[in-house]
Amino acid sequence: MKRHTWKVLGLALLGPLWAQQALALPSDYVNALRGSNSGGGYSRGNTFPATAVPFGFNFWTPMTDANSTSWIYDYTRGSIQAFTISHMPSPWMGDRQTFQVMPQTGAVTVDRAARAAAYSHANEVARAHTYSVKFNNGIQTEIAPTDHAASWRFTFPGSASYLLFDTVNGVGGSLSIDRTNGSISGYTDHATGWGPAPRMYFYARFSKAIADSANVTGQRAVTSWVRFNTVAGEKVTMSMATSFLSVAQAQANLAQEVGTKGFDTVKQEAQDAWNAVLGKIEVEGASEDQKTILYSNLYRTFLYPNSAWENVGGTPRYASPYASGHPVKTGKIYVNNGFWDTYRTTWPLYTLLVPTKTGEMLDGFVNGYKDGGWVTRWSAPGYANIMVGTNSDIIFADSYLKGVRNFDVPAAYDSMVRNAATYSSDPARGRKGMHRSIFLGYTPQDVVGESTSWSLEGYLNDFGIAQLAQALGKTEDAQYYLNRSLNYVHLFSPSVGFFRGKNANGSWRTSDADFKANRWGCEYTEGNAWHYAVLAPQDGQGLANLYAGRSGLANKLDALFEAPRDYDVGCYGGVIHEMKEGYDVNMGQYAHSNQPVHHTPYMYNYAGTPWRTQERVRHILNTQYQSGLTNGYGYLGDEDNGEMSAWYLFSAMGFYPVSMGRPEYAVGAPFFTKMTVHLENGADLVINAPGVSDTNRYIQNVTLNGQPYTRNHLPHSALATGATLNFTMGASATNWGSASSDLPVSITTGSAVPQPLTDVAKGGAVSASADNAASSEGAAQGFDDNSQTKWLAFQSTPWIRYQLAGGAKTVKMYTLTSANDFPGRDPKAWTLQASNDGSTWVTLDTRTGQDFPWRYQTRGFALANNTPYSHYRLQINETHGDSITQLAEIELLGK
Repeated sequence: MKRHTWKVLGLALLGPLWAQQALALPSDYVNALRGSNSGGGYSRGNTFPATAVPFGFNFWTPMTDANSTSWIYDYTRGSIQAFTISHMPSPWMGDRQTFQVMPQTGAVTVDRAARAAAYSHANEVARAHTYSVKFNNGIQTEIAPTDHAASWRFTFPGSASYLLFDTVNGVGGSLSIDRTNGSISGYTDHATGWGPAPRMYFYARFSKAIADSANVTGQRAVTSWVRFNTVAGEKVTMSMATSFLSVAQAQANLAQEVGTKGFDTVKQEAQDAWNAVLGKIEVEGASEDQKTILYSNLYRTFLYPNSAWENVGGTPRYASPYASGHPVKTGKIYVNNGFWDTYRTTWPLYTLLVPTKTGEMLDGFVNGYKDGGWVTRWSAPGYANIMVGTNSDIIFADSYLKGVRNFDVPAAYDSMVRNAATYSSDPARGRKGMHRSIFLGYTPQDVVGESTSWSLEGYLNDFGIAQLAQALGKTEDAQYYLNRSLNYVHLFSPSVGFFRGKNANGSWRTSDADFKANRWGCEYTEGNAWHYAVLAPQDGQGLANLYAGRSGLANKLDALFEAPRDYDVGCYGGVIHEMKEGYDVNMGQYAHSNQPVHHTPYMYNYAGTPWRTQERVRHILNTQYQSGLTNGYGYLGDEDNGEMSAWYLFSAMGFYPVSMGRPEYAVGAPFFTKMTVHLENGADLVINAPGVSDTNRYIQNVTLNGQPYTRNHLPHSALATGATLNFTMGASATNWGSASSDLPVSITTGSAVPQPLTDVAKGGAVSASADNAASSEGAAQGFDDNSQTKWLAFQSTPWIRYQLAGGAKTVKMYTLTSANDFPGRDPKAWTLQASNDGSTWVTLDTRTGQDFPWRYQTRGFALANNTPYSHYRLQINETHGDSITQLAEIELLGK
């Protein structure tokens, strides 16, 4: 079916219930209930049936627990207590900016348990573009969304019909009822434990006159009701909009998006909006259940992130969640994203399918950086001290390198450098432990928990910075951060064969005898050593070399999939839901139920055994995703902001962004006989695999645009302009894509373990023209691998000198780190000199006009030097105006 037929067919079809088959529109295959049979103790997605428009401002959803801001809808519960406006990105992050509505008949009941209305899933329709349910008492509620608003239609069975308005958990607010004009308006305050969010304002109007109304005494300020005089079967519509700016703007949003449109028109427009994005992928050779899985996964992917800006008289404005007091700013902002999850799959999928929208959304997160000084690690909506890695770094780089340009790239790059180069005292901003990790080459476990995860994610993001720096002509930054991206070798322990936690003094967190690869937590985030065994996709060849070559990497991957699936609760001290779900995946220690392993099966491509990728990926696609049509299942583990869904979509297409920050994809194998991807530029990417099946899962040969293709990776440029990929599949594994020349690109070439430059200024002698040692701010503090200490010289032109221990070494790069106070004391101009006798000096580098925009910022400077020296001297020639000089740290990077 071609794209232009979706809307035509949509005019002729009414939305059938899920029990009906042979649905025609992609939106009709969406099952928004998938994953909602979940809770805090076990996750089959941890989703809720959000109806919205793609990337929309609001979610609209039923609540089986109107007291909750986390698990608001549970598929197993047989009654609904309210319908709500929601902005929840995840039950673990909680909901905020909510407002509840509950239709009732006969009399008003405020108590949530008492007002709960029983229903059957047979009378429930949950899709992307609409939600509908008919209670056993005869009341039916239908919702159709716009961006900032929604149209509601209630069908009442009797003469006294009510709408009760409420807030969750006593959240404050105000509600006014205008019976004359048939409207309500007011506000509610945020309800989240993850930082402040702007106040939410609302405005609603009704299609029928309000016969009576009241604010409920003794209840929350918002708790109120309106009554309509109806006849049995009468329909009453409510049009409602929200704003983070004002009631007047909520009313303006309603006028812009709903106006005089009827419910069916709003519903059709929402369906058209979803068909426009869901229809970007067409599939042949899929069962009805598989189509439900595919299009429901697309729905999940395009729910997030969410717009948080509004059209104010033709100008985009937003209340910033990143600045104190939530000042109103001009521009667009997007929220609701956990980048540790989404960098792996959703953002590269946006870049492929909707690159222009991707740029707009990225610019929205850059606006957050401009407002608050950092890009949040987890937007819910402001800064949250949760999860590891500043993975917006790799997202910005990957999108740019794949051609996305419509975002503020210089500001994005600044945000990346600030994450990677500066210490933050706020645990919700930046990377943790940066006062030590920059200089040690790893995050020490005795300083920061989950240190191995922080380190490995940091190396990956450093690689992204290097890639973008190179593309922007910042070659010195590129060299510095590329070197840092190789520091993963410091955390690999040959004695146990895994990455593991290391303390600041260089000792491993555990002895070899006490090390357990299946022990959860401690130095690992939501996982164990197995889950992080191959988390260096930026350098697959270097990783293989750690495992004694490609065959060793292949053996490690096999061992991971074939290991006993038992777990040791480790530092968690008890069983968490991820452990149970990972066990139930039943693939050894490959826990597809959580994000850290999602790249793992594609690492076989680096090992030269791509047939293993083909084999493993198909098994995952077959076993880890369900339609959930009759049970609310869908996934094993949390479906975080579309990431689990986007993994399915990429893998079903037959390729995957295994090395983020490179404009390429690792080849897996197509899941369906044909997929057509309609690209934004009007071209099509056609993926043919006419013989593919569970038996014929192995690639025999591939052609790209009619030409034989043997590499097991695909450049983005070959796909993004439109292409035809033909796969010949068979029942037996072949050596297609296994030659050395067919493997994906790595930083490392050859068989040697990478040897990144490291600080050679260890264990030597320090001296200076001005040594403030008595105050613990002496020359030694300039080389102590800790940016929270500093060398303070009461001179504007001092020198500091280091004599290496163990003889001369070749320094190829050096770093300087700004100290904590008074930017006027930062060096502005300096000379680096070297000597082998301490008397005759050679100038290696001279810098002028230099700046350190942030405190505790480390900058790297490259040297054109191939000579080993035993003495190095830094002469400060000028500060930024102060008579005192300060530096937090100096590194001499060499072999």
